[in-house]
Amino acid sequence: MRRSFSYIVCLIIMIWNLGACHRAPSPLSFISDKTGETNVKKFTLKNKMPVIFVEDPDTRVVTLDVWVNTGSASEPKDINGVSHFLEHMMFKGTAKRGAGRLDAEIEAVGGLWNAGTSIEFTHYYLTVGAPFVDVGIDTLSDVIANSILDPREVEKERQVILEEFFRQQDDPSHFLTTEAFRSSFQESPNQWPVLGIPETINSITREKLYDYFTRRYAPENMLLVIVGGVKKDDLLPSLEEKFGSLERPFESDSGTSPTTVRNTGLSMEFSKPVKEAYILMTCPAPDLTMPEKVYACDVLSIILGEGRSSRLYRVIKEEKKLASSISSYFPTHRRDGLFLIFGTFDYTKKDDLIRAIHGEMNLLRNKMCSSAELQKAKRMLTNHYIFSQETTNGRSGEIGFYYTLTGDTRFEETYLQNIQAVSAKDVKQAASEYLNPENANIFIVGPEKNGKK
Repeated sequence: MRRSFSYIVCLIIMIWNLGACHRAPSPLSFISDKTGETNVKKFTLKNKMPVIFVEDPDTRVVTLDVWVNTGSASEPKDINGVSHFLEHMMFKGTAKRGAGRLDAEIEAVGGLWNAGTSIEFTHYYLTVGAPFVDVGIDTLSDVIANSILDPREVEKERQVILEEFFRQQDDPSHFLTTEAFRSSFQESPNQWPVLGIPETINSITREKLYDYFTRRYAPENMLLVIVGGVKKDDLLPSLEEKFGSLERPFESDSGTSPTTVRNTGLSMEFSKPVKEAYILMTCPAPDLTMPEKVYACDVLSIILGEGRSSRLYRVIKEEKKLASSISSYFPTHRRDGLFLIFGTFDYTKKDDLIRAIHGEMNLLRNKMCSSAELQKAKRMLTNHYIFSQETTNGRSGEIGFYYTLTGDTRFEETYLQNIQAVSAKDVKQAASEYLNPENANIFIVGPEKNGKK
């Protein structure tokens, strides 16, 4: 639920989720000091595309953020990676704008734009000065509605994505994260890598891209979030003209598996040319179908492994000197959650490190945390929440993320209230249920022996 983490852990999860870090949700009930009215407007365009509009009179910029309820979990597995491939292609030109022209028009008004693909979503966002919001609406709606997916560009981008895949295979953090997510499940939509693998990347044709595009990028399966110094009533005609005119029927035929089968108690090692070893430990964890347990695990993760005062850092890194870095992380998922512990260490200390991690897990399972630890964790989560509101794209990201995963705004609206309600007993119960060393999977990248993998 948080945006600030240990750098390495956030990095590897961002690599896997390409933007899906577990983060503090936005406060959707921004109140204007002048009027006393909420600045959040929720409505639906004529084509059934939902819109969340946050009027912020204190800023002179605006972020437009389109969220598509599709990612690697929604893909047919023979074209795993198609969501990410399509994200690349959406910047390669529309029926009326060439690839270079899209970038030029946004840059000409000082705007910035980007995109991200994850297990459970894809989104496209841009930020411009408020006086240029019409440029943003026109270009972003054109990309979403009219991308041409030029076959020549498809082949060029295929090579770019393959190079990206092989670079990730050479990086221990990327490699370990992919393997851990894949192997922690026998059956789950969350086990499939966002990038895909070479076999599936090579199987994605222009026709398959276009079919996926027209089926998944339907108004009912998307969300538009607008945050900034603009008023809804001023923009509504333009939004209806540009976004509301998109007509695509939504066909919900995702490749998502109806069941989940987890692997537990695995221990897997991989050799790479590294001087320092990497460990990623995964435990079964709750998801957004169990929000009360999510709140408790958010607090638990901070107590166990976020920051220099966390238990893992103090005991394992500083006191026992068994790791050079170590932290825990609990990402938000619509389903099939995982609790993660990540570290780097001297490979000769592997057995001692694993025993020490298990020991800290058992301490939290068997004894309630102190009041001081509990309150510190709640303060940290509150700070993450506040920091996420500092930019318009930060606000739009939080709103879009949780709405896309839950179909509602209530989780965001009540998050801090529910975090404050978490007790030491709740944390102990969460640790007892989810941090069982016997159920943990251990994945390690270690140094090559005798120059061999």
